[in-house]
Amino acid sequence: MICLTELLYFEDYYLKEFDATVVKASENYVILDKTAFYPEGGGQPSDTGKIGDVRVTKVNKKGDSVKHIVSGKPPSEGEVVHCVLDWGRRYSHMKYHTAQHILSAIVLDQYDGKTTGNQLYSNRARIDFDKNVFDKTKEIEQKVNSVIEEERDINIFLMSREDAVKELDPKRTRINLLPDSIKELRIVEIEGIDKTACAGTHVGNTGELNEFKITDTVSKGKERKRIEFSLSE
Repeated sequence: MICLTELLYFEDYYLKEFDATVVKASENYVILDKTAFYPEGGGQPSDTGKIGDVRVTKVNKKGDSVKHIVSGKPPSEGEVVHCVLDWGRRYSHMKYHTAQHILSAIVLDQYDGKTTGNQLYSNRARIDFDKNVFDKTKEIEQKVNSVIEEERDINIFLMSREDAVKELDPKRTRINLLPDSIKELRIVEIEGIDKTACAGTHVGNTGELNEFKITDTVSKGKERKRIEFSLSE
């Protein structure tokens, strides 16, 4: 059974609750006709929350279906349910994902360091670079905080794969690594700072972020230099 899930989080990152119809219910998961729950991917953890009275503990996406892993008896197929996200967790992920884009863009543009991996949490994040910039952490902190203070808008829009190949910096978006089936890309643009393909969730303006601070630096190998950071409460 193929279940197509409408992705409401692409339409509105700030959607905290919604109603949906259960199209499939198993012992430990539910598939809805639409969802605002973000499934894990791209270094961003999945959302959690509630579907009706049942806890959603994890969300993943396979093909066109989004599976909501639940603890407790799931609702019945065909049932209309009210769904609520754990908003504090989601909003933290949005802020940290935006901060990651700012940090990655600054290290790439000003220190020629490419991002090779990242992982977000609700209270911290880490990014791996292919270049050692540990001696520049204070400079980098100041540059990231300047972007936050400048309250730059963040625009989200769709772009055809063909146009993306022509317009996007291949150092930022490695389109050749994406499956051929992907013909349209979701673009995240931080005005004057970054423009890249990304399917994660982000805030609408850098001014929503709190003070950025690098908390640790760890060498994970010759071309894997990790920077860990947090945003103040």
